[in-house]
Amino acid sequence: MMKQMRENTKVILWVVVIAFVITIFAVWGLDLQTGGNVQQGQSLVGRVNGVAVTPQTYQSVYNQISQQYRAESTQDQIPPVQQEMIHDQAWESIVTNILTEQEIEKLRIGVTDEEVLTYLRSSPPPEVRSYFVDDAGNFDFAAYQAALNNPEADWTAVEALVRQRIPLIKLNQYLMSQVHVSTEEIRREFEEESIRLLARYVAFPVANEDPSGYTPSEEQIASYYEAHADEFAVAAKASLRYVRIPLEPTGRDRADLAYTIRDLRDQIVGGESFETVAETYSEAFTARVGGDAGFVRAGQRPPEVLAAAAALAPGQVSEPVLTDAGAYLVQLVETRGKGDEAEYHIREIQLDLSAGVLTTDSLSAVAQDLQRRAAEAGMAAAVAEFGLTVSTTAPFVAGFPIPGVGLAPQLSRFAFANEPGTVSGVLGDGSAYYVCEVAERLPTTVEPLDDVREDIVASLLAERRREMAHRKAEAFHRTLSASSRGVSLASAAQQYQYTVVPTDTFTVRGRVGSIRASSPFQYAALALEAGAVSPPIDGDDEVYVIELLFKGTFDAARFQEQAPTIRERVYQRKVQQYVAWWYEAIREGSKIEDFRGAVL
Repeated sequence: MMKQMRENTKVILWVVVIAFVITIFAVWGLDLQTGGNVQQGQSLVGRVNGVAVTPQTYQSVYNQISQQYRAESTQDQIPPVQQEMIHDQAWESIVTNILTEQEIEKLRIGVTDEEVLTYLRSSPPPEVRSYFVDDAGNFDFAAYQAALNNPEADWTAVEALVRQRIPLIKLNQYLMSQVHVSTEEIRREFEEESIRLLARYVAFPVANEDPSGYTPSEEQIASYYEAHADEFAVAAKASLRYVRIPLEPTGRDRADLAYTIRDLRDQIVGGESFETVAETYSEAFTARVGGDAGFVRAGQRPPEVLAAAAALAPGQVSEPVLTDAGAYLVQLVETRGKGDEAEYHIREIQLDLSAGVLTTDSLSAVAQDLQRRAAEAGMAAAVAEFGLTVSTTAPFVAGFPIPGVGLAPQLSRFAFANEPGTVSGVLGDGSAYYVCEVAERLPTTVEPLDDVREDIVASLLAERRREMAHRKAEAFHRTLSASSRGVSLASAAQQYQYTVVPTDTFTVRGRVGSIRASSPFQYAALALEAGAVSPPIDGDDEVYVIELLFKGTFDAARFQEQAPTIRERVYQRKVQQYVAWWYEAIREGSKIEDFRGAVL
């Protein structure tokens, strides 16, 4: 059993990604199955099939993902947009884990002491392996076994981790057992990749047909509207009244920036290397390479920076250069070219001009006061009292840019989680503080027929064009099949003044001229025998009648050689498709309540 489990862990599955977060829950002791210790009156971040997601659980997962991001990023601060992505990732991780643990319980997947011991002896967890390495940096299995057999060692935490991991491995095993690959599937995959084909065809372009004599009836329009109602659905929308308090730098912030850049120059003049200072303090993307920007020319840096570089001798460091957006120090390495063609190899230190702590704290205090007053007396009264301007957005769809604001997931989430009249807390996107009030909530609707009538008529005309092209192709094909003398595709095309298009050799997975790979054209050709003619084949923009001229032979020896690799590839693809379907089915059948917009 454990041997099979270990072999199955080699299969890369989407569902394995959630193991990391499950491990986090095990280590932190978060009880997702019951929702943890929910205190009376405590606001929840959400519920998943009745399981409460507390702010503590959510914040713990968010912090863990944030730490990973910081470890992999060169930025000290996480940009606001990335913070929102991490918020969504934390929520999705929690939802996935709760649903997965519930499925493990439904399937009655358990773990025995023997399985835990076997797993520890044969499959040391990666978290443990790093503590047992030899002088060469390799995993020391003997040292690990000795520690495992040491009665004085406390393996309680590791055992708990493994008890969480084994059910997930068993779930993977169960899901993989639902997927099978037949010999016919392997052969079909092989043929689509390797059988070479040669054909000629007549194409009947849909766009060339003229349906001017056809006018859709009201009955046809109404029938199309009813059959395609989902195409005319209008997503739920919301609008906000908001006050925006921009985080704009003040004169004090500019003076602080000038002081800081001057201090960095003093460090360099005092003996610190330019590269070290750049790596430590520069906010430019070149910081990771010691500020080396390579050769730059006009248009690639602010004019003030290039002017400073032009005045330097190789090795010299410029005086601080202040621009509207920040400050620079430049060290010239070399110059090439002259005049307008001059290019400068420079090292740079760049600091951005932004609102400092005192500025943001002051603006935050204003925003907090405004929010409290708005919550007490309403947005209109608060705005009048503070002498600020309130703006109202046009209705917008969840997750899309907000008119007049831009992409602001935090504001969008608040708008769709609350009823009209609700006042938000102080929200922010890194460039401003916002205090918002839900102005309007519009439910999902279907566009009125009169508003989409022109679109429906255009669709019906497009359908008629395809029908006309298909009828022409059918008539042409009947000419070929009805003749007892076996009229060839070429002679029939000449009779009707159609063009015969020859192909180069191709496979199903390759393009045929402008025809995309793996289209109905290629599959139809593969199904033919050499010399046979296909019935009309509907393509993306054309209808085809195909004559197959050559079909490569099936290479049995090559098939036997490649079959194991092909089987594994098909198996992996089917497993991923099945797991995605399995999870989506579970999610659709679950009650997932997201309260983040109301409490965060």
